[in-house]
Amino acid sequence: MPDSITTGLILTGGGARAAYQVGVLDAIAHIRRNTDAPPGNPFQVIAGTSAGAINSTALACGADDFDGTVAGLVHI
Repeated sequence: MPDSITTGLILTGGGARAAYQVGVLDAIAHIRRNTDAPPGNPFQVIAGTSAGAINSTALACGADDFDGTVAGLVHI
């Protein structure tokens, strides 16, 4: 078993799926806030296609502030 585990996030394309993704990311942020998870992005690898790539890019650009980045996506 490796010393560390890499967690990846893959987001698919499609406008409705992208909106759903933001809802799921918001739920993840909520869970992290309630469990005292460490700050920053919980995903070491982020990939997406089409509309999912837009969400992926936002998460990667705001990797230091996962909660704030997700809140920004929610308000778009």
